[in-house]
Amino acid sequence: MIPLERVARATERVVTWWIVTALAVMVLTIVSDVILRETFDYPLTFNLEVAQSCLINLTYVGAALAFRLRAHISINTVTARLPVKVEKWVDVFARCLVLPFFGILAYSGLQVLQKAKGVTPTLRLPIWMYYFPIFIGSILLCFYGVVQVLEAIQAARSGGKPVERVEVPKGAI
Repeated sequence: MIPLERVARATERVVTWWIVTALAVMVLTIVSDVILRETFDYPLTFNLEVAQSCLINLTYVGAALAFRLRAHISINTVTARLPVKVEKWVDVFARCLVLPFFGILAYSGLQVLQKAKGVTPTLRLPIWMYYFPIFIGSILLCFYGVVQVLEAIQAARSGGKPVERVEVPKGAI
């Protein structure tokens, strides 16, 4: 196990709770609004802001968790035909290719976060709270990307033998 794996697993647990909480808040807010609006003709005024914020959290932080769990779509038609050792080094190369993109995403997220001024219309929350998950998600993507590059290098150096993989917990996806 690579040294960063312990940190990656801890952040994975925190991120999982973050996403589950955002999803629960979003669902409860929307369901409450529908019930109050249809039953008592009393809609929640903050429903849209809360749902949008939760959806932003689910999207950007969830993308990082999906990347960590290797749950994004992967097409390996060409690489599966390569010898195992070559396939492992192609995997290292491919994982290295995404790191600059994640770095650019993190830098752009930081710039947007720094320029965010004002408050939201209904809840009067700082507007940076909407952009914060974009930055955090991109930082997590960078971190998980580095961890996966190190794992891929370890797998390639081991002669193509599989290295300890991240297990996807049942019901996590």
